[in-house]
Amino acid sequence: MRRYTKNATLVLLIATKISVATIYVLRLNASHSFQEYAAPIAAMAALSFFIVAALWLAGMKLSGGD
Repeated sequence: MRRYTKNATLVLLIATKISVATIYVLRLNASHSFQEYAAPIAAMAALSFFIVAALWLAGMKLSGGD
């Protein structure tokens, strides 16, 4: 049960990040040239991915694997 709660929380966090990033990109693209901000947005996306992956790996090691 705890594993499902943890997975659901992680999925909710990822969905929230994706929706916020999508809204941000759409607003940014409407008001400015997207080319100026493409590199920082890509860096933020990569950083978010690595943070989530590190948390997932830490959780797997602490729980002993599923």
